Amino acid sequence: MYKILLSISLCIAPLCFGAQMAEDYFHGGAQSYIWGKDREAKTQISTGLRLYPNDPLLNGMAGLVKKQEQQQQQQQSQNQRQQDQQKQQQDQQKQQDQQQQQQQAKQDQKQDSSQQQKSEEQKQQEQQQQQAQKAEQKKQEQQQAQQASAQPKEKNDEKEQEAAAAQASGQMTQEQAKQLLDAEKADEKMLQPKPTGKPQDHTRPFKDW
Repeated sequence: MYKILLSISLCIAPLCFGAQMAEDYFHGGAQSYIWGKDREAKTQISTGLRLYPNDPLLNGMAGLVKKQEQQQQQQQSQNQRQQDQQKQQQDQQKQQDQQQQQQQAKQDQKQDSSQQQKSEEQKQQEQQQQQAQKAEQKKQEQQQAQQASAQPKEKNDEKEQEAAAAQASGQMTQEQAKQLLDAEKADEKMLQPKPTGKPQDHTRPFKDW
C-alpha cells in the first residue's frame, strides 16, 4: 500500500512542479516584455515553449512577442524607407543646387564676356572718333596753310592785273603814282640851292648909323 502511494505521489509531483515552472517562464517573459526587453522576453518564452509546448499562457505570450517583432520590423522598414526617401530628396536637392550654381556661373561668365566685349567696342569707337577728329583737324590745318600761302600770290596777281589794265588804258596805277611822287620829291631836295655866306645873327643889336 505504501509503495503504491509513493509511486502515485512521485507521478503527481512532476505535474505540479511542471505547471509552476511554465507559469514562471510566462511571468518572466511577460515582465521582460512590459519593460521593453524584447530579446529577454523572447528567450524566456521560447525556452518555456520547448519544455511546455502546449501551455496556453506561453503560447499566447509567444504570439504577442511575435506580433511585436513584426511591428518592429515594419517600423524599421518604414523608417528605412523614410530615410532612403529623405536621402534621395537631399541628393536631388543637392544636384539641383549644383545645376543652378553651374547655370548661374555660366550666366555670370556670359555677362562678363558681354560687358568686356561692349567695353572693347566702346574703346574702339572712342579710338576711331579720336582718329577721325585728328584727321579732320589736320585737314583743316592743311587747308588754312594753303589759304595762307595763296593770299600773297592772289594780292600780287591783283596788283599785276591792275598795272596791266592801267598800262592798257594809258593811266597810272596808284602804286606807280606814288612812286612818281616820291621820285619828284627826291629830285626837289637835290635841286634846292645851298645858302652862301655866313648866316646872320639876329640876336645882335642893329646899328643904324
